[in-house]
Amino acid sequence: MDKTITIPEFESLFREYYTRLYYFAYDFVEDIETAKDIVSEVFAAVWNSRHKMESASVTGYLFISVRNQCLNHLRKKRKAEEYMDFYRHVADEENVEDWKALEDRLSEMAEVIGQMSPRTRYVLEACYFHSKKYKEVAESLDISAEGVKKHIVKAFSLLRAHFNVKKRK
Repeated sequence: MDKTITIPEFESLFREYYTRLYYFAYDFVEDIETAKDIVSEVFAAVWNSRHKMESASVTGYLFISVRNQCLNHLRKKRKAEEYMDFYRHVADEENVEDWKALEDRLSEMAEVIGQMSPRTRYVLEACYFHSKKYKEVAESLDISAEGVKKHIVKAFSLLRAHFNVKKRK
């Protein structure tokens, strides 16, 4: 038995089965472009495996492969829809008041940072808002890295003191 599908045989298969396979796929996926893509991928797989396939079994392979590709597509689509439903559910649960509270807290932090000494504020912003290293900030201010660390400790202690006092009230 010759296992190689010749070019004329492949062309004949393509002409004879493409339309039927397209409609077969379309019945599953109900999308024109997806059905075309699936049938094209299956024919590409046949072409790439033509040296291993027997001409007699190709027809069954085509229909089974198209069916399997359609089912895989539908599974992926269903998973994506489940994810989107979950995302919508989570987004719907987000409370507007939670966002408002977060916004208020951020405004309050900005106010506390605004009340810090200019040098402490600069060090905090450079290190945490602009991701600069202590050494870089120290060089720009002509102080030691330990001096930068002291400003950071001071800034955080002011923030903690403000928010801890507020929590207890």
